[in-house]
Amino acid sequence: MTEPMSLEETVWADPGGMSGTPCFRGTRVPVEQLFDWLADGIALDQFLKDFALDRRAAEAVLREGCSAVCTAARKHPDCATRI
Repeated sequence: MTEPMSLEETVWADPGGMSGTPCFRGTRVPVEQLFDWLADGIALDQFLKDFALDRRAAEAVLREGCSAVCTAARKHPDCATRI
């Protein structure tokens, strides 16, 4: 099994490049595009193929996204409601 990538290895953002939009490192592919494609029902494998990206980079972004949502939900009072 290969080692997971860190966010620092995966993403770059520079106010002087791509208007500060976070992109996959070594590319001009915005990170947000991964989420858009997945939301539109396009398979991760297709995204990786179309943009020639490393699966570990996409997995790092998805892990970070999951972590951000879970952290935000724990802090948001409306998410504390029990079913």
